[in-house]
Amino acid sequence: MRKIPGNIRMGPPVLRVKNIERVSAFYERLGFQIDKKYQNKNGDILFKPSFRHGTDHTDRLRSIVILHHDANAKYAPRHSAGLFHFAILVPDRKSLASTYLALKDSGIEYDGFADHLVSESLYLRDPENNGIEIYRDRPSKEWPRNSEGYLMMDTLPLDLDALVSEELDTEEEIVNARAFPNGARLGHIHLRVTNLERSIKFYHERLGFDITVDWSSMGAAFLSAGGYHHHIALNTWNTWNGTAHTVGEAGLEYFAITTPDTSTLNTIKSIMYDSVMSKRQEKHPQDENNENQISAKDPDGIQILIKSESDSD
Repeated sequence: MRKIPGNIRMGPPVLRVKNIERVSAFYERLGFQIDKKYQNKNGDILFKPSFRHGTDHTDRLRSIVILHHDANAKYAPRHSAGLFHFAILVPDRKSLASTYLALKDSGIEYDGFADHLVSESLYLRDPENNGIEIYRDRPSKEWPRNSEGYLMMDTLPLDLDALVSEELDTEEEIVNARAFPNGARLGHIHLRVTNLERSIKFYHERLGFDITVDWSSMGAAFLSAGGYHHHIALNTWNTWNGTAHTVGEAGLEYFAITTPDTSTLNTIKSIMYDSVMSKRQEKHPQDENNENQISAKDPDGIQILIKSESDSD
């Protein structure tokens, strides 16, 4: 089976929100800058919360999440497919410690904390219940594997006291802790799905992601490109045999996968066209395909926009 190229990156999720003032204020409080405010072809107002990277020579702004204002959006039922969380990856453990303290001191309420063996994570939610993970990766050489060489993950308590004391060396660093001091990027997307086996098949066979950790017995699975621990996570913890994602509901509108060039994009197109999904796409003209992007829907109706860097934000 052909694999999706390892040089993809996860693009921003687009969230449909009812109360744009409240939600955008939350993301500014989180440490994001409102990069752009503009109207699309339908006249909808979109906000693009971003913050300055500073991790490469371009020092450009890159969107972590896009907020699509829809005052008439209806909240989705808890048992429906959609976003579980989007995950913001910081470059090092010191950044995670600083971000933890800065957000805590600002009054942000956390949902929880976890050590996943491959990473350490903070969890929270925005005002419209969209889940957010902020995490740092351990070096890949430290990722544990079983006797057969398969990656191992877990959900263990995160020692917050050790995180702060080991990474923030001075009282000044503690007092002046900043969120995302060294930038960040979108690391992965975690989805609620209604049939785990069916969704695994779609992302593995039709898009070409590797299955890295299969927790089917616990209602979850993790998939990646290029040997990463996961770019896509799936679970049915509250949605088994639930309802599909419906366009117009508050929450996830779509998420993006970005390729560095059209050659990589064409490879992904070829993988899709070699699968059952490609035949479906040929029968559905509402899927928009052009030189720089292709769109598809997973079995729960969650839209995915795959685009080349030249067509990205």
